[in-house]
Order: sequence, then structure tokens, then C-alpha cells
Amino acid sequence: MKFYLPLISKLKWGLTVLIFFDILFSQNVNLLFTGDVMLAHHVERFIQDRIKYPFARLKQFKEADLSIINLEAPFTTATRSREKPYVFKVRPDYVKILKLAGVDLVNLANNHIYDYGAEGLLQTLKILEENQIAYIGAGRNLMEARKPAVFEIKGLKLAFLGYYGLSAHEESHPATRKEPGTALRHLNFIKEDIQKLKGKVDFITAIFHWGQEKKHFPEKDQIGFAHKVIEYGANLVVGHHPHVLQGIEKYRSGIIVYSLGDFIFGGNGRIYKESAMLHVTIPTQYIENWSIEMIPIGIK
Repeated sequence: MKFYLPLISKLKWGLTVLIFFDILFSQNVNLLFTGDVMLAHHVERFIQDRIKYPFARLKQFKEADLSIINLEAPFTTATRSREKPYVFKVRPDYVKILKLAGVDLVNLANNHIYDYGAEGLLQTLKILEENQIAYIGAGRNLMEARKPAVFEIKGLKLAFLGYYGLSAHEESHPATRKEPGTALRHLNFIKEDIQKLKGKVDFITAIFHWGQEKKHFPEKDQIGFAHKVIEYGANLVVGHHPHVLQGIEKYRSGIIVYSLGDFIFGGNGRIYKESAMLHVTIPTQYIENWSIEMIPIGIK
């Protein structure tokens, strides 16, 4: 027995070490993305003060390391809206819905975040900051609108960028050096912003609010645009706006999810029953083996 005890001890120690290293090297970072979230109109009328209701069955938000949505309207008490066919705003206290759900980051680069002008956008930024919810795609000026949100999780640094629109128009109010607004979807902006992140972060996601409403396929110019963004160094491109799901493309070492469709959307009477959440898994030790999974969602 004396002869075998040291051998058994060594075997046990070796097994412990193997288990330790297996745990260490199998760690994953989990990201969760959704499409458009509009907590206004018929959503507000239905949930009223039941702030836990919208995400009550969606435990994936808290289980993920980072949960990201497209916030499609400002949190504001402003009363003066822009002159456009459809304008929306959300009760400021509804930020608690996102907070309780476990939402960590919101994209503001979209066609409704400026519906109540600078007052509505600035109040939204203040409310998000007070509730420690990060944002991308809009800001108090162009520099802030283009600023990435960077998170360090389990040793990995992840960066997120958001853009909307190719020019100023009825639905788009681009930020300037001195004025609040959104970050335009310009290739020169995106290329520059990604290049600044290279070597500093491990994973880059570019989020675009784009495409034609109700169209199930992206336009040719979107496909070429997304390819360029992957070539610049983005790992993942995530889109929304068409209200419906669109396809997914593997391009080079990146993945493009053209549209995640609506998620919780009270903005109009068009009811699209099929949606999905995008789950991204990034191994901390083998980042190149990252993968995606689409989680189907049925909307009532």
C-alpha cells in the first residue's frame, strides 16, 4: 500500500489539474441580441404598470453575459415632436423594464430615437446613464455618437458600434461636432472606428438599422456594404428595421445577420408573429471558434 499511495495521490492531483484546466479553457462569453424594441402605444396600453411583464418569460437576458437590443424610441416627457408621419416616445419610468430584464446595451442609431428632437434624445441619454445601461449609435455630438461601447468579460474585450442612415432626411437627424443626433452609416466612419479598435479588443460587432420594411431579403447594396465592414475587421454585423427576419451570411471569418425583425414592438398595427433572438457564443481561449444560434420567438 505504501508503494501505491504516492502514485494514487499523483493520479488524483493530475485529475484535479486536468479538471481545473478544462474549466479554465472551456469558458465562454455569451451575447444575446434582439431586434426592435418599442415600448409605446399598444404595448404601453397593454402592460400599463406591469413592468416585469414584457420580459417575464425571457430569462435568457439575465443568463447572458451581455444582452443587447435596438431601442426604437426615446424615454422622454418632451411634448414637441418632429414633423413626420409617425412619432413615438416611451414613459421614462419604463427604463425599469429594461433594467429588470437584464438589458446591458441599447442601440440608439435608428429612425425614431430623434422623434422628439434634441430634448427627447438628451433626456434618453441621461436616463440610460442614470440606470447604468450602455448605449451606442447616438450622442450629444458626433464623437459621442460614434463612440464604441467596450466591455471586458472573462478576460475578453468586446466592442460594439451602431449606425443609421446615409444622410440627413425626415427620419434621420445625424449628429454633428456640436449637435446631438445619430451616427451615420458611412463606410469612412465605420472603417476609421474599427481601425481604432484593432489590437485593443478581441471581438467587434457593428449594428445597423437599415433595409426595406417588410422585405425578407436584404438589398444588394446592403450585402456589399456588410462585406466591406467584415473586411475592415468586424467579426459580426447585426441588422434590424424591416420588421421581419432576413437571412444570415457567413462571409470570410465574419457573420452577417441582416435583420432580426421586431421583438417587443408597439409602434404600429402590423403584427409579425415570427421573430428570433441571436445567441452568440465566444470561447475565451479559442475566439476563432465563436458560433451563433438563433432562438425562435413567437409574438402575440
